[in-house]
Amino acid sequence: MCIFRLGPNFSMLGLFRNALPPLLCLVLLAGQGCVLFRPRDPVTPPQRVNNYSPDYPVGESDVEFFMNFTAFKDGERIFQDGIGPKAEAMIAAAQRTIILSVFLLDNFYAVGDVGRDIVTPLVDALVAKRKAHPDMRIAIILDPSNKAYAQRLSPAEKRFRENGIDVFYSDLIGGLRKASLLGVAEGLGHIDRTVDWLTFRRWGILRSWVFTKARLPARFDGEPVSLETAYNASLIKANHRKLLVTDRPDGSLEALIATANPHNASAFHINSAVSVRGAPAQFVYSLLRQDLLKSAKLGPLYAHWNYEADRDYRTRYGEDCFPKLPMCISENRGEGPRIRIITEREILKTILENLGRVELGDEVRIQLFYLSYRPVVKAIIDAAVRSKEPVRLLLDANNDSFNKVKDGTPNRQAARFLLREAKERGCRIEIRWYATHGEQNHAKTMSITNPTKGKYLLTTGSGNWTGRNLTGVNMESNVLVDGSEKVNRTFNDLFDLFWTNRDGRLYSLDYGAFGDKTASDFKWRIGEKPFFFSTF
Repeated sequence: MCIFRLGPNFSMLGLFRNALPPLLCLVLLAGQGCVLFRPRDPVTPPQRVNNYSPDYPVGESDVEFFMNFTAFKDGERIFQDGIGPKAEAMIAAAQRTIILSVFLLDNFYAVGDVGRDIVTPLVDALVAKRKAHPDMRIAIILDPSNKAYAQRLSPAEKRFRENGIDVFYSDLIGGLRKASLLGVAEGLGHIDRTVDWLTFRRWGILRSWVFTKARLPARFDGEPVSLETAYNASLIKANHRKLLVTDRPDGSLEALIATANPHNASAFHINSAVSVRGAPAQFVYSLLRQDLLKSAKLGPLYAHWNYEADRDYRTRYGEDCFPKLPMCISENRGEGPRIRIITEREILKTILENLGRVELGDEVRIQLFYLSYRPVVKAIIDAAVRSKEPVRLLLDANNDSFNKVKDGTPNRQAARFLLREAKERGCRIEIRWYATHGEQNHAKTMSITNPTKGKYLLTTGSGNWTGRNLTGVNMESNVLVDGSEKVNRTFNDLFDLFWTNRDGRLYSLDYGAFGDKTASDFKWRIGEKPFFFSTF
């Protein structure tokens, strides 16, 4: 037995008064987007969100880097597509399984002739594959914003469902951090699900009908906005992943972890991707399986079954169509590349860890669409201090966004801060802007290279370096490649080409092209505050 003796001056009011300030501090810190890191367990089975896979050993032939990029010469755009052919080859080789999870699919924001249709060939390939192999199971997982058409299904979804392909919309409430300080939208979502459970799913059927039928005066991409669209927008979050998993003729799996959406308005964006085979791909399959099964369980707002799906098909879907696979927990302590799959909050931890391990002589190359999260910005500065080599950043000028001209937030403010701090601390940070004309430098890639020490690290994926993308608000997916000289060399050679414009084509511009043409730091700072009412 343990007895606590309270002193004569003890009072519950005093205890409360002493405990309140630290409690308030913790609440405020959580609201500001600080991440309380939990201990990592590399043998935890794949989850729907917040994954940190084991280090999987692979051969150099099992991992590859791809890139889409643009250049300009004599006023003409030149486009190089590296990711599309790889995705097409994976789909063509598939025998039984295809899962595609992407943020945008179709023609949203595409005004007029965008000059390149990447959606129709993808849909054609998936439909043709399903027709040629009737036993093949294909699942498409999308962000709920793709349902903004309300009653009118998007052409892509209609064709999928007519041809035996199921379409799922990710749950943005369960497992994700709230986007605003109060989390009102998430709270309403949890109440809705409780009522649905208490009414034996009858409420869900009624709600689904009302949400898709009711219209608001506003319009989205030229279409009437439904209540469902308005609610999803109020969550201020997204399934922002870009993942493709297919099986191969030898029975193994292959995954493509990318920054690119199959989306016509994004057709000329600069993007990067890594493909991996074997155990890492199996890990990606398992986490996507968790996502689609969660949507299937939540009902008609989340699961849009193919038109031939009967009750038995839906009931046995997880067992028959996408069975559970055993988890591979092999850890590689020897030579050769190692692959780690990271999602949501684990992406931030991995970025900070690897920037924190930068040593004297390490070369750091960073190519980004959005850079705003202050802990990462400060980690870049610290890395430059230790390396003594210039840390080079090739950023998007945040000037173009789907037919709209922007003011440069947040990259131009973050770049200005980086250069100012680098000057004060005596380190070298160099910044250039990708030369874009309507398209976006949409990559989210960093390499750390030191051939003398045998250090080759590269990470890429869907996660922008912002508070929303790195603190568990959005669903995100990245890959870390450790020890692959081939992968680093491929990215580094392209990065250096973009940086120098050495082949006579225009890829990038000096910092001065946009560096002083920006709003004040206020918009950048307020966008990273608890409410996240921003586009980054």
